[in-house]
Amino acid sequence: MRRAARVSAVVAFAVLLLIGSFRNEDQRKTTPSTFGTQPLGYRALFDLLTELGYPVERSYDPPDRLSTGRTVWWVEPSGVCRPDEAGPPRGDVWPALRWVEGGGRAVVFLPRPWRNASCPLLDTVWLPARPPGPGLCASGRKEDTVVTGDVPRRRRVLERGLFTFADAGDWIVRARLGGRPFVLERPLGLGQLVVVADAAFLHNRALEHEGAAPLAVDLIRAFGIPRFDEERFAPGAERGAVAYLATSPVLALFVGLALTGLLFAWHEALMPPRAVGDAGAGAPRLETFVDSLAALYAATRDHRRVFERYREMTAGRLRRHFGLGPDMPLAGLVERLRRERRAAPTAIDLLTTGVDVADETALRAAARVLDGLVREATT
Repeated sequence: MRRAARVSAVVAFAVLLLIGSFRNEDQRKTTPSTFGTQPLGYRALFDLLTELGYPVERSYDPPDRLSTGRTVWWVEPSGVCRPDEAGPPRGDVWPALRWVEGGGRAVVFLPRPWRNASCPLLDTVWLPARPPGPGLCASGRKEDTVVTGDVPRRRRVLERGLFTFADAGDWIVRARLGGRPFVLERPLGLGQLVVVADAAFLHNRALEHEGAAPLAVDLIRAFGIPRFDEERFAPGAERGAVAYLATSPVLALFVGLALTGLLFAWHEALMPPRAVGDAGAGAPRLETFVDSLAALYAATRDHRRVFERYREMTAGRLRRHFGLGPDMPLAGLVERLRRERRAAPTAIDLLTTGVDVADETALRAAARVLDGLVREATT
């Protein structure tokens, strides 16, 4: 395999690891949802309510499949407010409104607005404008804000400013923040629509502040045990890997890896192919292997040691022929050879006691005797 192919394989493997790591379930921890553990997530709220004994659930069904008579919380839902909030109506309808009209109870925690303008629930139900609440002064100094009304008791919430409604219009005010409407309610068909001006007090980073968690509990007591809408995490609702990667934070890293792989491949293409000699040579045969070992032993000039190794090899061949164990002592093998009476006694004595070989000629002669011993004993 050429170098470019190896580099491409490494890059492809790294990309697959990145895509897999960002497509698993832990991806949900980075989202602003009840799975999210980041500062802007709501996992702390869900876990707190569970620990308090409230049977809260997550809902993965689209609005047209929700059962009526239940309370569903939409926390910072997408598609409720659009960037051009002051533009003309488009005739769109937020899908959940049809469920509300059929008898559902929706509690919508609005995302923070793009500007101080009215926020339509997709041009069907208009909300008053939302200027910043009194908790953040024009000078930037933070002040305490207090939520009052018939929904909660008096609660002191975030030290950072929350958004409120400028007025109530034809809505029912259920809670006020610093004197301005904060929680609005209105009947809609057979159901009930509740809108909270700002969801920031439910964030993980804000829930520890005085009054934030009690205010969430007050809303449950007023409107019922909620199911948190998490339709985007429903099985089968996930986007493909390519679509996800196109909008993910690792897009730049992926492009960098791809460009690096292409650069290596381009650089390798400029280099002439390397010629390897004897490329067509096959695997070495047993005779070639033996000859190479013989040449290695011969170069040592230690004929006595070579002959001892040859005696051990001969004894091993005979043990395997007679079905003896590899740890069978040499004396037991010799006794078996003498009982068989197939080999010459002189050859058996040479295997037993060896001989002092001083040169290559003596080594070859002794090896021929041991080879004859093997032939005689195995025929």
